Amino acid sequence: MPREHKSRREVLDAINSIPSMKDLLSMHDGHFDHELDLEVTVYGRNYSGKKVGPYVRLLDFDPGETVISEGEWGGNSFYVALDENLEVLVKAADGTLTKVAEYRPGSEFGQMSVLAGVPRSATVKAKPGVRALVLEVQRPALRLLRKLTAFAESLDVAYRRHGRDGVVEELKEVIGLSDEHAKDLRGLCQFRVFTKNHVLVREAAPMDRLQIINQGWLRRSRKSGPDAEEEDFLGSGFCFGLGGVIKNLSWPYTVTVLGRTEVLELPITKLRQNIPLREALVSRLSKYEPPEFKSRVSKRSEVAARQLTSERRLIDTGLVDATNLLVMDMDLCVRCGNCSMACHQVHGQSRLVRRGIQVTRLESPRPSAIQSVLAPAVCMHCQAPECLTGCPTGAIGRFEAGQIDIEPRTCIGCGDCASQCPYNAISLIARKTAASAVQNGFKQRLSNFLRLSLDALPPAVDATEDLVAVKCNLCSDRVGINPPGAKTQAYSCEENCPTGALARINPRHYFSEIEAIDGPLVLGSRQAAGRNIHRSDPGKRVSHLLGVMLTVILTALAIAGLREYGLGGRLVSFLNLRWITGLAGLAGIAVVMTYPVRRQVYKRRAGPLRYWLLSHTYAGVIAGVMILLHGGSNIGGPLTAALMISFDLVILTGLLGILLYVVVPRLLTKIEASPLLIDDLVRRQDELKKDLASVLASASPALRKVVEGRVVPRFLSFGFLIRQFVKREPLGLMISRATGEFKSALSQLDEPDRAKLERAVESAATLRRVDALVYLHRSLKLWLPPHVVTTSVMLALMLVHIVQVTYYAAR
Repeated sequence: MPREHKSRREVLDAINSIPSMKDLLSMHDGHFDHELDLEVTVYGRNYSGKKVGPYVRLLDFDPGETVISEGEWGGNSFYVALDENLEVLVKAADGTLTKVAEYRPGSEFGQMSVLAGVPRSATVKAKPGVRALVLEVQRPALRLLRKLTAFAESLDVAYRRHGRDGVVEELKEVIGLSDEHAKDLRGLCQFRVFTKNHVLVREAAPMDRLQIINQGWLRRSRKSGPDAEEEDFLGSGFCFGLGGVIKNLSWPYTVTVLGRTEVLELPITKLRQNIPLREALVSRLSKYEPPEFKSRVSKRSEVAARQLTSERRLIDTGLVDATNLLVMDMDLCVRCGNCSMACHQVHGQSRLVRRGIQVTRLESPRPSAIQSVLAPAVCMHCQAPECLTGCPTGAIGRFEAGQIDIEPRTCIGCGDCASQCPYNAISLIARKTAASAVQNGFKQRLSNFLRLSLDALPPAVDATEDLVAVKCNLCSDRVGINPPGAKTQAYSCEENCPTGALARINPRHYFSEIEAIDGPLVLGSRQAAGRNIHRSDPGKRVSHLLGVMLTVILTALAIAGLREYGLGGRLVSFLNLRWITGLAGLAGIAVVMTYPVRRQVYKRRAGPLRYWLLSHTYAGVIAGVMILLHGGSNIGGPLTAALMISFDLVILTGLLGILLYVVVPRLLTKIEASPLLIDDLVRRQDELKKDLASVLASASPALRKVVEGRVVPRFLSFGFLIRQFVKREPLGLMISRATGEFKSALSQLDEPDRAKLERAVESAATLRRVDALVYLHRSLKLWLPPHVVTTSVMLALMLVHIVQVTYYAAR
């Protein structure tokens, strides 16, 4: 471990020796020009009793000691060499470290991890035999030091140089450039960064530069008529302007930047002068040119239009820039809230509320393959996170696994990160809530076990002091879920989704329309995320296969045995098929009952809940078949009859639950504009009822007659409720048609009453749509109370039956 020099005078002397930072100590008329910034950076400062800073440390490293390591995520600090005792090493193909450079005094290193959110690109160590003095600078100091002209320029130059060199080195590997060509390319090109809405190239302008897109998203457009325009979207990994290298051309389209975009740019005039480099790039980059514009936009089919809309939505919302995105397939989501409950149990306060960004897309290129996806307001661990820019203590940063996380010990609860996050993924809660464990009494545990009640939303934060920021950290600090040495990363919310609706994914791979527009020239490291279980879930396939095989094999064996021996014919000792089928049924019931037990396991790995639900279902089917065969044609006495009836009811209610889980979510996605929680729907119901009542309260006699006599009976009828499930028309179209039914009545009213009638029609029609959604939500739990009750009765009767059978067998 390095030794820290605590003397503030030594720290000030170190800063004064660094050309880019010494202006922090500049003085005028006996006063420091940057007095407050200097105080926070070097000494630290108390704000309302909370310590902020210091942001720099003077560290003394032992000979051969590592300062930073290649491949590590280190986005929270960078360093400045204060002597000549540091060497730079990179990892060779065989894993050995090779020295490639030495740092001079004043050299800054490690900035790219802070600025670009990428892993360290090299290892830096103290030279053997000598100690090295290094100034560590924490991320929050950047916003203060950027006020210094020399530092801002040095940072900008270093960022562009590192960015250029990094892209050139990767190009060298990907397209096979020689060292000489790479050197020439480095001397000719510029690394440029553009912000949203910058026009990269303009249609009909001369093609004067070659551009390689390193990171970013682009909108390509061209005129197709006097007032018409065609467009498509492209990602990174494309090379623009290659045709202009060979001959003089004009741009056939306009390209506009849709977000922060990194581009390697070469002037064509200079490139033409270097014939060997020109020929090497033209031959090697030709396959990385963007596709012909007509191949994406000429065919205006329904599929193409939907895919284009989906691409625009995904790019505009920023979902494509996530490194680890949480998505919910609403056709699979049964609105049970178990994901939020898991998050609450694991962290003490749920960081997952099922509200967020909704995207309707085509899973495959056919109009009927519609998928409704909800990305809840949960941290996406962005490539360029905005939440990191304002934190005054550096509590929020990119941690060792690449995830964005918050260190509660240094968080002062200022809320800067929460206000900067565009996705509302960071919350402020009372610190004591974050520190306390979830405590549940027997009644609460029983309620959770039975899960008959809807999940309550997280309580509003009314505390104003001693707050701490919390957010999703991918369960990285939970040893039970992600123990040391675990081969895969697990997430409690995903592990505890019973249907596999929820998944942590890489958006570039999950959304096929985005994968299709991403370029083939992939540069820069991109974090990997969880496996896309919506596209491929081998465990689910295996579970189904084993379940079907066991059901068929055991049923076939039991039926064959009954035909050969009957129920009473002895096979081995006292065992006959009545005993065997009874024990097999009992074993199936035992497997069935493991599911509710597993559902209470949140804080450690126990296998994804979706596989347990499948085993629960198949075990129930096997148990049902075995007990049906066990009973035979003789129903027996009252106790046995009651047991068989209760078991039949368990099976029937379970089958009803499966049917509802399959049908209702898909019906919901077809009639809801965007996914809503039951709490939101109930509140909307109340709002619409009050709105309708207010219209009636202020209505004239003529208007009241129309509303009470025609509007209410028409739209609040049972028939109009059924229409919501059958017609499945968009809400806007339904309201437009509903208003059209009252054209004659509208023409007979004056202007104020006409507006009120339109409002009443809209409120009544919308209310029925909301009613339909509420009924669907509640129907998802309709089967559960009778299933739990009949299961309890069945288990009690079965226990009595087992005791009775054992007693008579012993006699």
